[in-house]
Amino acid sequence: MNIADRPGPLLGSSVLGRYLETLVSDLSRLNIGDIATYIPQLGLADPTDFGVAIVTADGRQYKAGTCDRRVTIQSVSKPFMYGQALDQFGREVVLKSVGVEPTGERFNAIVLDEANNRAFNPMVNSGAIVTAALLTRDTPAQSEADMLALFSRLAGRQLDIDMPVFHSEHETGHRNRAIAWLMVNAGIIEPEPDKVLDLYFKQCSVLVDCTDLAAMACTLAKRGTQPFTGEQVFTPDTTRDILSVMTTCGMYDYAGQWVYDVGLPAKSGVSGMIMAVVPGQLGLAVYSPLLDSVGNSVRGIEVCRRFARDFGLHTCASALDPGGAIRRVYTAREVRSLRQRTVAERAVLDGAGALFEAVELTGPLYFAAAERVAHRTAEAAQRARTVVLDLTRVESIDKGALDILRRVASLTASESCRFHVTGIPDRLKADLAEALSAWNGTAVLAYPTTESALEAFEDGVLTGSGAIGIGDVMRLSQADIFKGLGPEDIAVLERAASTFSYAAGDRIITHGDDALAVYVVARGVVSITIPLGSGTRRISAVGAGQAFGEMAMLDGGRRSANAVASGAVICHAFAIDAIRQIAKDHPHIYAVILSNLVRSLSDRLRAANEQLGTFG
Repeated sequence: MNIADRPGPLLGSSVLGRYLETLVSDLSRLNIGDIATYIPQLGLADPTDFGVAIVTADGRQYKAGTCDRRVTIQSVSKPFMYGQALDQFGREVVLKSVGVEPTGERFNAIVLDEANNRAFNPMVNSGAIVTAALLTRDTPAQSEADMLALFSRLAGRQLDIDMPVFHSEHETGHRNRAIAWLMVNAGIIEPEPDKVLDLYFKQCSVLVDCTDLAAMACTLAKRGTQPFTGEQVFTPDTTRDILSVMTTCGMYDYAGQWVYDVGLPAKSGVSGMIMAVVPGQLGLAVYSPLLDSVGNSVRGIEVCRRFARDFGLHTCASALDPGGAIRRVYTAREVRSLRQRTVAERAVLDGAGALFEAVELTGPLYFAAAERVAHRTAEAAQRARTVVLDLTRVESIDKGALDILRRVASLTASESCRFHVTGIPDRLKADLAEALSAWNGTAVLAYPTTESALEAFEDGVLTGSGAIGIGDVMRLSQADIFKGLGPEDIAVLERAASTFSYAAGDRIITHGDDALAVYVVARGVVSITIPLGSGTRRISAVGAGQAFGEMAMLDGGRRSANAVASGAVICHAFAIDAIRQIAKDHPHIYAVILSNLVRSLSDRLRAANEQLGTFG
């Protein structure tokens, strides 16, 4: 992949793009600082260069100024090499050689943590040389190949080394050699520091532009996942450790003031690069070679300060509202399932509606939000017999939230309350697997949707109450559509009816077919579905005593939906021609049926409006 193959859109003419352009224009007048000259090749930089780039977590790119200028990454390479060492060797091994404490000294100070016989942290030269020692292979070529492969995966395209800068660093890097030999003497790194320094000088000489570095920063923002390729470069735990050390040590001996003013994990380099990370959101990179006395880009610091201030991005000033995680709470008294019920069944359900409570969640779930959810769920468990947590609209769940959710079942178990989690998005099922296993098979995944859990609750209430329409085959006189007709009228209908049995999954009515009959369910449940994309969507369900396909009585047109047996079903069918004959011979029967039909359609319309807001 060459530089023209960078993935993702470049967005300049946008709100954020124009913001960056204005920022670069305003701060271009900030002409203070000096170019680094202790590495001769760096002294050739153009002091007017000034570029900014942002890459968001979903791969959008924004840039302004001379952001396409490729320069060497220098010390901004250190967090990435540290992450590679952590992933390869683990925390314990790495911590034996390099700690995580700020030094309060310059980045190239010849000083070690004598109390622990290790380098202070991986963001200063001594710690970075230790990290390079851990990653040094048998030959310089192998070390270089591994390092370049890592940086290229982070950037999302193939990177290379500026060999003139490498040779310049190699020829003038005597202070780094002194640091390396000091650590050899202390037994922190193995002999042959020249091989280690070869890798260290090369990692500092990798060429990047602002968009490359913003993408690398965004990989850290996305818990180690590259925003363009989707590759998991670092583990989430390693990414957390990298960002922690960047926060406390990434800006040399300016780190404390940086956290106070900007409050974002960041790393700077003497070429004039600064990268900053907004966890979960974006990576920011700035290039301007004019440095302050500490070695940080003057304009780069000001860009980050203004960006964090203007958009309220300081990590110690969270704008998250834990209460926002609860979108809605409702009972079965306020919302019914898609299943149509008879008048008698509705009366029973009205009395038991408060025993079902659903808690709809939304947005990201983190510790404080999950704590609020757990408290609300525990309250519901004291009132209800069934409590549902609906995760359909949840975007993400962090470790703290997972642990709290894992404990929710223990809060509800003592309340004799069935506890269900519904609507788990596919992207969260892996994260929730361990938490779900802790619920000891309490049918957590038995109902994929809250609507299906609600229907099961209603069925349980009706079964327990002995309500009509459950179990035995229902007589025509018990059907809502024939309510108000006398025995002689029912006898007329019985002579016109045909009875059919269906197995689970049988299609009774097919969308688009001619409407030739009206059906009344005698036993079982029939699901009403409509075509949706490559599949279907359930919009209603009818049980014993209820009719479907009634629109055929009014217009005799084509079917507007499918009717499918949800299990074993018995139906009474009335041919449209037979209904028309009854209307001719017994007009009072037809008038009663039409009156009941209008009432039924009105009830269904109200229910559909209610359910659209809940299950739509």
